[in-house]
Amino acid sequence: MRIEPEIAGVSLVLLGNFNPAIFTPAWFVWRGLLPDKTIDSVETNIVHPHVTQFNADWLNLHVTTDQFQIETIQSPVIRLQDLAIRVFREHLPHTPVRAMGINRRVHFPVRHADERDRLGRLLAPVNPWGDWARKLEPDGNHGGMTSLTMTQVNPEGRPLGGRINVTVEPSTQIGESRSGVFVHVNDHFIVENAESLSATNEIVNMIEEHFERSLEWADGIIDHIMALSREE
Repeated sequence: MRIEPEIAGVSLVLLGNFNPAIFTPAWFVWRGLLPDKTIDSVETNIVHPHVTQFNADWLNLHVTTDQFQIETIQSPVIRLQDLAIRVFREHLPHTPVRAMGINRRVHFPVRHADERDRLGRLLAPVNPWGDWARKLEPDGNHGGMTSLTMTQVNPEGRPLGGRINVTVEPSTQIGESRSGVFVHVNDHFIVENAESLSATNEIVNMIEEHFERSLEWADGIIDHIMALSREE
Protein backbone atom coordinates (compact mmCIF):
# COMPACT_ATOMS: atom_id res chain seq x y z
CA MET A 1 0.00 0.00 0.00
CA ARG A 2 1.00 3.62 -0.53
CA ILE A 3 1.10 4.27 3.24
CA GLU A 4 1.92 1.50 5.70
CA PRO A 5 -1.14 0.99 7.95
CA GLU A 6 -0.55 0.99 11.68
CA ILE A 7 -3.46 -1.41 12.13
CA ALA A 8 -4.82 -3.70 9.42
CA GLY A 9 -7.05 -6.74 9.42
CA VAL A 10 -9.34 -8.98 7.39
CA SER A 11 -12.49 -10.73 8.51
CA LEU A 12 -14.83 -13.22 6.90
CA VAL A 13 -18.42 -13.19 8.16
CA LEU A 14 -21.10 -15.77 7.37
CA LEU A 15 -24.80 -15.29 8.13
CA GLY A 16 -27.01 -18.29 8.80
CA ASN A 17 -28.00 -20.66 11.60
CA PHE A 18 -25.13 -21.85 13.78
CA ASN A 19 -24.53 -23.81 16.96
CA PRO A 20 -21.89 -21.71 18.77
CA ALA A 21 -21.17 -24.34 21.41
CA ILE A 22 -19.49 -26.72 18.96
CA PHE A 23 -16.89 -24.20 17.76
CA THR A 24 -14.39 -24.78 20.55
CA PRO A 25 -10.62 -24.73 20.03
CA ALA A 26 -10.59 -28.48 20.74
CA TRP A 27 -13.13 -29.08 17.94
CA PHE A 28 -10.94 -27.28 15.41
CA VAL A 29 -7.90 -29.28 16.51
CA TRP A 30 -9.83 -32.59 16.54
CA ARG A 31 -11.03 -31.97 12.99
CA GLY A 32 -7.52 -31.13 11.83
CA LEU A 33 -8.51 -27.56 11.03
CA LEU A 34 -5.93 -26.05 13.38
CA PRO A 35 -2.63 -27.57 14.55
CA ASP A 36 -2.30 -29.17 18.00
CA LYS A 37 -0.04 -26.37 19.20
CA THR A 38 -2.93 -23.93 18.76
CA ILE A 39 -4.31 -25.09 22.10
CA ASP A 40 -1.23 -23.67 23.83
CA SER A 41 -2.01 -20.13 22.64
CA VAL A 42 -5.78 -20.12 23.16
CA GLU A 43 -7.45 -17.29 25.02
CA THR A 44 -11.04 -18.41 25.43
CA ASN A 45 -13.42 -15.66 26.45
CA ILE A 46 -16.65 -17.63 26.33
CA VAL A 47 -18.13 -20.92 25.06
CA HIS A 48 -21.90 -20.92 25.39
CA PRO A 49 -24.96 -22.21 23.48
CA HIS A 50 -25.55 -18.63 22.31
CA VAL A 51 -22.02 -17.34 21.73
CA THR A 52 -18.46 -18.59 21.44
CA GLN A 53 -15.42 -16.33 21.26
CA PHE A 54 -11.72 -17.19 21.40
CA ASN A 55 -8.31 -16.03 20.19
CA ALA A 56 -5.71 -18.57 19.13
CA ASP A 57 -2.39 -17.73 17.51
CA TRP A 58 -3.35 -15.84 14.30
CA LEU A 59 -7.11 -16.38 14.57
CA ASN A 60 -9.93 -14.52 16.31
CA LEU A 61 -13.28 -16.34 16.22
CA HIS A 62 -16.70 -15.06 17.24
CA VAL A 63 -19.83 -17.15 16.64
CA THR A 64 -23.44 -16.45 17.59
CA THR A 65 -26.58 -18.30 16.60
CA ASP A 66 -26.87 -16.24 13.41
CA GLN A 67 -23.29 -15.20 12.61
CA PHE A 68 -19.93 -16.94 12.15
CA GLN A 69 -16.96 -14.57 12.07
CA ILE A 70 -13.25 -15.29 11.73
CA GLU A 71 -10.66 -12.52 11.68
CA THR A 72 -6.92 -12.05 11.51
CA ILE A 73 -4.39 -9.23 11.61
CA GLN A 74 -1.55 -11.54 10.58
CA SER A 75 -0.42 -12.59 7.12
CA PRO A 76 -1.13 -14.72 5.20
CA VAL A 77 -4.81 -13.78 5.37
CA ILE A 78 -5.62 -16.52 2.86
CA ARG A 79 -5.83 -18.81 5.91
CA LEU A 80 -9.28 -17.36 6.59
CA GLN A 81 -10.51 -18.52 3.20
CA ASP A 82 -9.04 -21.97 3.65
CA LEU A 83 -10.51 -22.38 7.13
CA ALA A 84 -14.03 -21.32 6.15
CA ILE A 85 -14.06 -23.57 3.08
CA ARG A 86 -12.91 -26.59 5.05
CA VAL A 87 -15.37 -26.00 7.91
CA PHE A 88 -18.46 -25.63 5.73
CA ARG A 89 -17.53 -27.89 2.83
CA GLU A 90 -15.86 -30.81 4.60
CA HIS A 91 -17.33 -30.81 8.12
CA LEU A 92 -20.56 -28.80 8.31
CA PRO A 93 -21.99 -28.77 4.78
CA HIS A 94 -25.58 -28.97 6.05
CA THR A 95 -25.32 -25.90 8.27
CA PRO A 96 -27.66 -23.27 6.74
CA VAL A 97 -25.67 -20.29 5.42
CA ARG A 98 -27.41 -17.58 3.40
CA ALA A 99 -24.89 -14.72 3.02
CA MET A 100 -21.28 -13.78 3.60
CA GLY A 101 -19.10 -10.70 3.80
CA ILE A 102 -15.41 -10.14 3.16
CA ASN A 103 -14.12 -7.20 5.21
CA ARG A 104 -10.88 -5.23 4.91
CA ARG A 105 -10.09 -2.67 7.63
CA VAL A 106 -7.08 -0.38 7.92
CA HIS A 107 -6.03 2.53 10.12
CA PHE A 108 -3.31 4.55 8.39
CA PRO A 109 -1.47 7.70 9.49
CA VAL A 110 -1.35 11.03 7.73
CA ARG A 111 1.44 13.53 8.28
CA HIS A 112 -0.65 16.08 10.16
CA ALA A 113 -4.22 16.99 11.04
CA ASP A 114 -4.56 19.47 8.16
CA GLU A 115 -3.84 16.66 5.71
CA ARG A 116 -6.65 14.56 7.14
CA ASP A 117 -9.04 17.54 7.17
CA ARG A 118 -8.27 18.21 3.51
CA LEU A 119 -9.06 14.57 2.71
CA GLY A 120 -12.38 14.99 4.48
CA ARG A 121 -13.18 18.06 2.38
CA LEU A 122 -12.35 16.18 -0.83
CA LEU A 123 -14.68 13.32 0.07
CA ALA A 124 -17.42 15.44 1.65
CA PRO A 125 -17.35 19.09 0.47
CA VAL A 126 -18.98 21.54 2.87
CA ASN A 127 -20.03 24.18 0.32
CA PRO A 128 -23.39 22.48 -0.42
CA TRP A 129 -24.32 23.06 3.24
CA GLY A 130 -24.78 26.79 2.69
CA ASP A 131 -24.33 29.17 5.61
CA TRP A 132 -23.74 26.27 7.97
CA ALA A 133 -20.55 25.43 6.07
CA ARG A 134 -18.82 28.36 7.76
CA LYS A 135 -19.37 26.60 11.09
CA LEU A 136 -17.47 23.53 9.89
CA GLU A 137 -13.99 24.98 9.60
CA PRO A 138 -11.34 22.26 10.14
CA ASP A 139 -9.62 23.92 13.05
CA GLY A 140 -9.98 21.02 15.45
CA ASN A 141 -12.91 22.62 17.26
CA HIS A 142 -15.76 22.96 14.80
CA GLY A 143 -15.96 19.53 13.15
CA GLY A 144 -16.43 18.25 9.64
CA MET A 145 -16.83 14.80 8.14
CA THR A 146 -17.19 12.13 10.81
CA SER A 147 -18.25 9.18 8.62
CA LEU A 148 -18.86 8.65 4.92
CA THR A 149 -20.13 5.43 3.33
CA MET A 150 -20.42 4.82 -0.41
CA THR A 151 -22.36 1.76 -1.61
CA GLN A 152 -22.38 -0.15 -4.87
CA VAL A 153 -25.57 -2.19 -5.29
CA ASN A 154 -25.76 -5.45 -7.25
CA PRO A 155 -22.14 -5.81 -8.42
CA GLU A 156 -21.89 -7.42 -11.84
CA GLY A 157 -21.45 -11.18 -12.11
CA ARG A 158 -23.06 -11.93 -8.75
CA PRO A 159 -26.58 -12.74 -7.50
CA LEU A 160 -28.86 -9.75 -7.01
CA GLY A 161 -28.80 -8.26 -3.54
CA GLY A 162 -25.05 -8.08 -3.06
CA ARG A 163 -23.41 -4.82 -2.02
CA ILE A 164 -19.98 -3.27 -1.70
CA ASN A 165 -19.76 -0.69 1.10
CA VAL A 166 -16.75 1.57 1.63
CA THR A 167 -16.62 3.64 4.82
CA VAL A 168 -14.05 6.35 5.59
CA GLU A 169 -13.79 7.91 9.05
CA PRO A 170 -11.27 9.62 11.31
CA SER A 171 -9.41 6.90 13.18
CA THR A 172 -10.06 6.68 16.89
CA GLN A 173 -7.24 4.17 17.40
CA ILE A 174 -4.16 5.91 16.00
CA GLY A 175 -2.87 9.46 15.70
CA GLU A 176 -4.43 10.63 18.95
CA SER A 177 -7.72 11.07 17.04
CA ARG A 178 -6.20 13.84 14.90
CA SER A 179 -3.88 12.29 12.33
CA GLY A 180 -5.25 8.86 11.48
CA VAL A 181 -7.74 7.63 8.87
CA PHE A 182 -9.90 4.51 9.10
CA VAL A 183 -11.15 2.76 5.95
CA HIS A 184 -13.49 -0.24 6.00
CA VAL A 185 -14.40 -2.11 2.82
CA ASN A 186 -17.30 -4.56 3.19
CA ASP A 187 -18.01 -6.89 0.24
CA HIS A 188 -21.40 -8.52 0.89
CA PHE A 189 -22.63 -11.59 -1.00
CA ILE A 190 -25.98 -13.39 -0.88
CA VAL A 191 -27.52 -16.34 -2.70
CA GLU A 192 -30.67 -15.96 -4.78
CA ASN A 193 -32.58 -18.62 -2.83
CA ALA A 194 -31.35 -18.54 0.75
CA GLU A 195 -33.72 -21.35 1.75
CA SER A 196 -32.46 -23.84 -0.84
CA LEU A 197 -30.48 -26.92 0.17
CA SER A 198 -27.62 -25.74 -2.05
CA ALA A 199 -27.29 -22.28 -0.45
CA THR A 200 -24.38 -23.21 1.81
CA ASN A 201 -22.47 -24.81 -1.04
CA GLU A 202 -23.06 -21.70 -3.17
CA ILE A 203 -21.68 -19.47 -0.43
CA VAL A 204 -18.62 -21.70 -0.01
CA ASN A 205 -18.04 -21.54 -3.77
CA MET A 206 -18.26 -17.74 -3.60
CA ILE A 207 -15.63 -17.66 -0.86
CA GLU A 208 -13.39 -19.83 -3.00
CA GLU A 209 -13.90 -17.70 -6.12
CA HIS A 210 -14.03 -14.17 -4.74
CA PHE A 211 -11.95 -13.95 -1.53
CA GLU A 212 -8.59 -12.96 -3.01
CA ARG A 213 -10.17 -10.87 -5.77
CA SER A 214 -12.27 -8.97 -3.24
CA LEU A 215 -9.25 -8.12 -1.09
CA GLU A 216 -7.26 -6.97 -4.12
CA TRP A 217 -10.11 -4.64 -5.06
CA ALA A 218 -10.43 -3.40 -1.48
CA ASP A 219 -6.72 -2.64 -1.26
CA GLY A 220 -6.99 -0.69 -4.53
CA ILE A 221 -9.73 1.50 -3.07
CA ILE A 222 -7.76 2.01 0.15
CA ASP A 223 -4.65 2.91 -1.83
CA HIS A 224 -6.67 5.51 -3.73
CA ILE A 225 -7.86 7.08 -0.45
CA MET A 226 -4.26 7.12 0.74
CA ALA A 227 -3.20 8.86 -2.47
CA LEU A 228 -5.85 11.54 -2.01
CA SER A 229 -4.52 12.25 1.47
CA ARG A 230 -1.07 13.02 0.03
CA GLU A 231 -2.15 15.22 -2.88
CA GLU A 232 -1.11 18.84 -2.57
